Amino acid sequence: MKLFFALNLALAALFFASPAHAQATGRADPAKPLAITLVATTQYATHDFYAHTTDRVGPDFRGTTRIFPGQRIDLVVLAQNYALNTASRAALVYDLTITYPGGSSQSAGHDLRLCVGPVPDAGLLAYASQTASFSTDPGDPLGTYTFTVTARDRVANDTLTKTVTLQVVPYIEPPLPADFDPVLWMVSYYLNPSPALALPALFKIAAVIPKDNTDAWPPILGFYEELLKANPWLTPVFQARLKNASPADRTLLEFVLGYAWRHDPAFAGQNQARWPDVDTGDLNDPMQLDVLWGRFFATGAFAPVERISSALRMHACLGALDKFKVASPHATAPSPEVMKELVLKSAQWSLGRNARVHPLVRRYCAWLLAQKDPDTEFDALLTTAIPVDAPLSDKPAVFFPRPSSP
Repeated sequence: MKLFFALNLALAALFFASPAHAQATGRADPAKPLAITLVATTQYATHDFYAHTTDRVGPDFRGTTRIFPGQRIDLVVLAQNYALNTASRAALVYDLTITYPGGSSQSAGHDLRLCVGPVPDAGLLAYASQTASFSTDPGDPLGTYTFTVTARDRVANDTLTKTVTLQVVPYIEPPLPADFDPVLWMVSYYLNPSPALALPALFKIAAVIPKDNTDAWPPILGFYEELLKANPWLTPVFQARLKNASPADRTLLEFVLGYAWRHDPAFAGQNQARWPDVDTGDLNDPMQLDVLWGRFFATGAFAPVERISSALRMHACLGALDKFKVASPHATAPSPEVMKELVLKSAQWSLGRNARVHPLVRRYCAWLLAQKDPDTEFDALLTTAIPVDAPLSDKPAVFFPRPSSP
C-alpha cells in the first residue's frame, strides 16, 4: 500500500499544534450543521481546477468506486458551513482511517489540516490544505477498502464522519462501446478519466490515423505520455500486449511507449522518432503546442495551458515573416524568428479555439490575465485570443486555506 500526503499551495508544515478554543461567531447558515464532502477521485488536477481560476469554479469532481491494482486515487476533503471565531478564523482538522479487506483498520493520518486560519467568506467551500493519495502495492489484497474521515471543527467543538468505499479489482481489458468516439474520449478525458480504455482506444485511434501522419500524432503522444505517467500500472499492461502483438501493433505500442518513457533508459530505442522538446526553452515548432494540448486533455492541468500561452511572449518576432520574404525571397527554409512568429500565432489561435470548447481553458486564461503581468503585450495578445462571450461567475465558490496559526 502506498499512502502519501500533499500540501496544497506549497504549504510548509504537515501538522499544527492544537489551537486554543475561541468564541464562535456561528456558521454561514446557522440553521444547518457542518457539512463535509469526501471524494475519491482519479482527476489528479482538481486543485488546479480551482487554484488557477479567478472565480474558483471548475469541472465537477468525478468520484470513483473502483480502481485497479497500483492505480492511484486522491482523497479530496471539502468543508462547508464551518464555524468561525470572533477573528473570522476557522480551525478544522481531520483524521483518516483505512479499513482493509478482511476488516482490519489503520490510522493513516491524525490532525490533518483541513482549514485553519483566516477565512475571507464563510460561505465558501474550503478545499483541504492537506490531501491524501492512495494506491496498492504488489501483493496487497484485492477487495473492499474503506476510507473514513473524521473532521473536527475546533471552533464549534463539532465532529463529523464521512466514508467512501473502493473496490480494488484485477484489470481486464474492456471492450469498447459500439459508438465509441476515440477523439471525443481523448479531448474530454480529464472530465471523467477512464484509463481502463487506454489500450483498446489506442488501437481504435491507430485504425483511423496512420502512424506516419505527423500532423495528427503529436497531441496523441502528449496525451498518452501524461496518461501513462499518471497510471504507471498501465505500462506493464501495454508491455504484456507486446509479447504476442502483430508487427503493426508492436510498432504502434513501441511508438507510444518509447515517447512516453523516452527519458527512461529501459525504453531506449523503442521510439526512434525525434519529436521536439516541449519542456525547455522557447517554443519554436507548432508540433510542440499539439503535444501540450494532448497533455491538457489527459489531465486538465494548468501547466500545459500556461506553457502554451508562454509562446505569446515571443511578440518581438511579430512581423518576422514579412521581413523574411523581403530579405530572402528565394529561401526554402524559414528563419528561427519566422518559426517563432508562426508558433505565437498558432498558440493564439489554439488558445481561442480550446477556450470556446473547454470552459476550464477560458478560466485558466482569465487567471493568467488577472496576474497583471508586466508584459502588457502578452496580456493584450492573450486577451485577443480568448472569447468574450463566455462570462465567468462573479463570486468564488471554493477557497484554499493557507497555513496560519489560528
